[in-house]
Amino acid sequence: MGELYNPYPKMPKNIRQVGERDQAVRLYLEDYVNTYLKRLYPKGGQDLRVGVLLGTAEEHDGTPYLFVDGAMEMEDVAESGEKVVFTETAWKKTYQGMEQMFPKRVILGWFLCGVPGAALSPLNYWKQHGQYFAGKNQLMYLNSGLEGEEAVYITSEDGFYKLRGYSIYYERNQMMQDYMISRKDVRRVESGTGDTVIRDYRQRMEENRSRAASRRSAIRLLGSVCSALAVTVLAGGVVLFNNYEKMREMEAVLASVLPGQAEGGQEGGTDRLWVEEASGGVYPTVSKETMSDTYPDPAGEAEAVGAEPSAAETGPVQTGAEAVPGGPEPEAETAGATTETGEAESSVTEEPASAGEEAAAVSAALEQGVYRVQDGETLYGICLKLYGDGRMMDEICSLNGLEDENKIMSGQNLILP
Repeated sequence: MGELYNPYPKMPKNIRQVGERDQAVRLYLEDYVNTYLKRLYPKGGQDLRVGVLLGTAEEHDGTPYLFVDGAMEMEDVAESGEKVVFTETAWKKTYQGMEQMFPKRVILGWFLCGVPGAALSPLNYWKQHGQYFAGKNQLMYLNSGLEGEEAVYITSEDGFYKLRGYSIYYERNQMMQDYMISRKDVRRVESGTGDTVIRDYRQRMEENRSRAASRRSAIRLLGSVCSALAVTVLAGGVVLFNNYEKMREMEAVLASVLPGQAEGGQEGGTDRLWVEEASGGVYPTVSKETMSDTYPDPAGEAEAVGAEPSAAETGPVQTGAEAVPGGPEPEAETAGATTETGEAESSVTEEPASAGEEAAAVSAALEQGVYRVQDGETLYGICLKLYGDGRMMDEICSLNGLEDENKIMSGQNLILP
């Protein structure tokens, strides 16, 4: 079954009567519109503020019911004094504003708000009312200043007369609320003893808004600090990890340079490395296997170094500086050393010819200023071989553009300082 037909217009629930009830026309003014019109105040040297009244109209048993739920000010129509001039441009802007802010509403009349003490007379505007607001039941609302005297006039079949009263109703009017918010230039002057409550309420709202803004600022600041700390901790972790990787690489390089098992004994179950320092081109004492892996002998025979033989057994030791290229090669000598416990150490057979060739290669490299890296050599070993110590490593790296002193390749030519 369909809905029952209701011949009466839908009336608002909350209504407050202003003045006497008029039997010819029933006017219902929404509370936001009433507040807006009573607070509208001329500014900037103006004497009037003019606009249109918007809403819907219904009729029942010959009695018109007018519901005004919108009021929109017109631009550039009020001139000096109390003169009003409607232009085509002003009407065009008005209709565009109606479509945007008050859709599905029609013009029910217009309003004029003057400065306090102004005596607005409908006789000054009834010709314009009949020209631009012609038709039945068109309203003219006059307000002589802030909370001042107000009057509503209407055209009817009997002519143009003043309404004896109207009704104010209360309901959710989002359109008028949005329009009042957009019209921030509307001047609102607090007056009367009842406005003290409104001022206190607004003051409390402002304080609450300030406190909320302060809390939001503190939360944002705390979040920024936490983010910065997190980034710092992450960056520190990355740096520590990179340093750890570099330390492991350095450990691997040192392990490849130094012998894994050095002769010289153990103390407390831990291997100890014995290094003897001597002037000249003397290298650290290492095992035969490590020597053959780290410093390969060009002649194919490695020198096994154990306990250092005495000068009486081995004779004078020829260094790179003492070896003369092309000279007579002395006979090989076998040096055998016996420890105090009677255990015989491994004998070492030196071939002066190999030492001479190596010294000649070193002298040639120093004269030419270029050294060719051999298989298994390190930059530190090369410095020991050429200069007797590692003090020239940084200068060699700088001349050859080496970022890592441990990364050299076999066959690479190094420029010597």
